[in-house]
Amino acid sequence: MTTFVLIHGAFRGGWSWRRVQPPLAASGHEVYAPSLLGCGELAAQAGQVSGLDVWADQVVGLLEHEDLTDVVLVGHSQGGVITAAAAARDPKRIAQLAYLDAAVPRPGERAVDVAAAVPEQLPPRETLIPARPLEAHGDLDAQTAAWASARLTATPFAPSLDPMPAATSAIPARYAFCSATPPGYPSLTTRSRMDAEGAAYDVLEAGHDAPLTAPDAVAAWLMKETA
Repeated sequence: MTTFVLIHGAFRGGWSWRRVQPPLAASGHEVYAPSLLGCGELAAQAGQVSGLDVWADQVVGLLEHEDLTDVVLVGHSQGGVITAAAAARDPKRIAQLAYLDAAVPRPGERAVDVAAAVPEQLPPRETLIPARPLEAHGDLDAQTAAWASARLTATPFAPSLDPMPAATSAIPARYAFCSATPPGYPSLTTRSRMDAEGAAYDVLEAGHDAPLTAPDAVAAWLMKETA
């Protein structure tokens, strides 16, 4: 049995993992999919998100409160930033990091630094970036797009302005990217860097919202090396 902690991406909440949780649980694994502060059902608390530390501390607090060990910590999209920051803060409870079509800044970089284009004038730290409704495209059907769009919330910008802390210990990490991620997504920066380094990763035949559109493939990838 493996314990998975699933961290969602920008504008989403724990709900974005709803279709991935059942196949993991059915295989006997323990699954947590929290909404980050200011996201999902916690959107009203967005004003409390003053920086990346707030989200990293929240994830670490969950691991400690639930006394979780040997965790596979999973980050999708912007969730990769929070996953990496939490692992740097408290690595002892984490057995593996799994990055799913994720943006993963290098130590000292900010999340905004891995964007396709960094504007000269960044919004103020306290800005809430509004969500845009999802449009049906590729493997994202109209019903799923409408269901997800009704749950999207503005995302706090402050965490994107803070540098990634350096890792205090080496934690095994693996990566999967989605074959149909649109141009301009920060995960493509991470993927291109890995290509340049000759680093290995997996590719899922899915769009960026694979946890909703290809949940069985995501679950199978997560379980592939954790049985």
